[in-house]
Amino acid sequence: MNIVIIEDEKTKRITMRDALVKAGFDTEAFASPLVALKYIGENDIDVIITDIRMPEIDGFEVLQKVKEKKSSTAVIMITAYGTIESAVEAMKNGAYDYITKPFSSEQLLLKVMKLQRIKDLEEENSNLKKQLEERYSFQNLVGKSKVMQDLYEQIELVSENDMSVLIEGESGTGKEVVASAIHYNSNRKDGPFIKLSCAALNESLFESELFGHEKGAFTGAYKSKKGKFELADKGTLFLDDVDDIPLSSQVKLLRFLQERELERVGGITQIKVDVRVICATKIDLWEFVKLNKFREDLYYRLRVIPIKLPLLKDRCEDIPMLIEHFLKKMGKADYVFTPAVIELLSKYNWPGNIRQLENAIYRIVSLARGKTISKEIIPKDIVCNEKKYQDSPYKDKSKIILEELIHNVEKDAIQWALNKANENQTQAAELLSIKRTTLRDKMRKYNII
Repeated sequence: MNIVIIEDEKTKRITMRDALVKAGFDTEAFASPLVALKYIGENDIDVIITDIRMPEIDGFEVLQKVKEKKSSTAVIMITAYGTIESAVEAMKNGAYDYITKPFSSEQLLLKVMKLQRIKDLEEENSNLKKQLEERYSFQNLVGKSKVMQDLYEQIELVSENDMSVLIEGESGTGKEVVASAIHYNSNRKDGPFIKLSCAALNESLFESELFGHEKGAFTGAYKSKKGKFELADKGTLFLDDVDDIPLSSQVKLLRFLQERELERVGGITQIKVDVRVICATKIDLWEFVKLNKFREDLYYRLRVIPIKLPLLKDRCEDIPMLIEHFLKKMGKADYVFTPAVIELLSKYNWPGNIRQLENAIYRIVSLARGKTISKEIIPKDIVCNEKKYQDSPYKDKSKIILEELIHNVEKDAIQWALNKANENQTQAAELLSIKRTTLRDKMRKYNII
């Protein structure tokens, strides 16, 4: 700890400094509070020990000035026996403690060492909190559910090598955030992280964006341009919506992945680059392979390491933490969502995943008149979803056997039709929009006489 003593009495000042230095504390002592304040303003000081009564300014003014500039600095007040009430008042204004004259060096050391233990505990708690935040908010990935913990571990392992990664997940699940996390936890983190969305790029535009082009390569190519691969040299290239790459361009991408060399559009020079490729897809890419919409050999080149992202509805326990994260991101950390609102948001199925949740939080906060968010201002689509859930006959069930449920419904429907048709099987079959022979088969199946 760095300590500053402010005491106009020379003998006392020297005695205190010597005792603290001998105990291992970095200590400076000043007779003038004005000189001391200048020194405190220019240095990181943990503890200030100051007399109350001094000629230039008193200890109360020292306390005030210190707390205005460095609120975390602890101040111990030195007081004479007759001014203890003043020291107590100073503690109300932010002083950590006081010590009454006359006092021994041992008494002073006890005060300081007690403060040292408190500061050590505060630092330890701060470090633990930081570790938890880093663990549960991994490079902007937020959550402490089992699936997220597994994802963090997978990212850490993947980041240690340069293999191609294919991130699979529905829209809004955070594919770009995962790609960024992999890059910034890898040995390429000091290199560029370049992104390219493959959606809605035709063949010529895609190749120009990816491989670059030379001047005059096509109409409008007034100067040479580096492609994303060159820009990502020594770093990572993230290809989003890789399923939208035109088939003809897939051949060139495959060739680059094999050779690690490229040729700009309209160029003849082979350019060697060092790039890690991370791709993302919102569909099952293998289905595209089976439909001959995506090259099988390219599929295996890109999917060396697959990462499957969970849907938000499959990790609803992370929603309170995500709400807190988005509020901080908006600069609205002082807003409070009531428990009823958090429960409501946690039950919603979020078809748009995390992106939809973030947009909903922005909308809710924008419409809020106060800082406490209650159910009254929650969007109707989310509230209606809760009502559907509450009205569901299965809301209290922990498990449903679908085949058994279908059989029961079908049997009840057949019995209803027979009753309505006064046991006339032809009319009952018409009521059910099925053939009479089908009705007879089902009657035998369910033992309906």
